[in-house]
Amino acid sequence: MPTAGARATLCVALLATPLLALAQSAILPQQRDAAGNVMEPLGQVLIASETGPSGLYDCTRDGNWCVRVQPVSEEGDRPTMLEVLEKVQGQGKPHSYRVSIDVPQESELSLWPWIVRLAPGVGSDEPVTDPQQRARQNVLVGGIVTFSAMYSGGGADASTLQLARVRHLQDDIQVDDDVLTVPWLGSAMIRACFSEQDIKQRAGACHDEYGFSAKLALDTVAGGMPVLRYQAVATRFPAGVSRFEDSLAKGPLKKKDLRSEQDPACTYTRLFHFREGMFHPDQELPDCAGYTEP
Repeated sequence: MPTAGARATLCVALLATPLLALAQSAILPQQRDAAGNVMEPLGQVLIASETGPSGLYDCTRDGNWCVRVQPVSEEGDRPTMLEVLEKVQGQGKPHSYRVSIDVPQESELSLWPWIVRLAPGVGSDEPVTDPQQRARQNVLVGGIVTFSAMYSGGGADASTLQLARVRHLQDDIQVDDDVLTVPWLGSAMIRACFSEQDIKQRAGACHDEYGFSAKLALDTVAGGMPVLRYQAVATRFPAGVSRFEDSLAKGPLKKKDLRSEQDPACTYTRLFHFREGMFHPDQELPDCAGYTEP
């Protein structure tokens, strides 16, 4: 009969490798920058332990870091925390940390299935002379908060990504809950026809459709804390529509308008640099509420 530890090891061995492919495809592949920081996908692993944390986690390939949305204790409660496990060499039970995510009412929390593992000595923000603490890795993890709204004949949803940092100090661990919050995904379908005349004017296209997606990557040139490259793409159908304008007030749609197009005002790239405890963009983000708010 295998021991509890053997069963846990077997679960990790069976599940870790094949399920790494489930990591979110919207983000650029694993990367390493010049400073040695690495962005790595997480794979689902079932941890079965009688003495420590158990359940389904998303873990690094080497199993040293695992993250999950912390289950709620009572039915009807909504999750607002991430649970982060760190496996330390020579210690049997992993260290457990909590990340608080801003999850408003009527929204849902899911895991960003990636982790940024900072290079040795990066991310503490203060000198660490204790050799054991200095050898431990600092990381960035994230949660995705999704909002939804229903409309007559349509609906919308949008999400934000919140990154947190776990860092090892001289004699303590600190969790910085919010070092970056950015728009992540969005979609909306807005009813545009209310009569036969509207259908004719809209050339049969009776919904305006809006889409927004973002991805995050490491900029390859970095000399310490990572520089995060954030790329956003916004699309709309028919061409030229806006959630802040009455589309029926415009002239009739033509065949050439019945296509999806990128909105140049909300399709952009920003580099986020770390200073004063937060990631800051190299330029202000544009106001794209029509795509990033439900």
